[in-house]
Amino acid sequence: IIVLEMNVNDYSLSEIGRIVEGNDARILSAYITSHSDSTKLEVTLKLNKIDISGVLQTFNRYNYTVKAFYSEESKWDDLLNDRFDGLMTYLNI
Repeated sequence: IIVLEMNVNDYSLSEIGRIVEGNDARILSAYITSHSDSTKLEVTLKLNKIDISGVLQTFNRYNYTVKAFYSEESKWDDLLNDRFDGLMTYLNI
């Protein structure tokens, strides 16, 4: 499950679908939540893959805001923590 946040004008389900399918995944369901006091949308996607790290990286590459994600394999957090630790080690040198 991936939750994206975007402006109403930036929403394009076809582009989101292209990004997901470009990573050999399929969208099983999509929910759109809009807030009346904001111009932002939340798009919740349920995918057919457990390892969604490639999809998350592609969304980040296309400047989508990934508000949250839920997966059995949380390799993305481990990757970010490893990169952060490497940066801190580099800065301490």
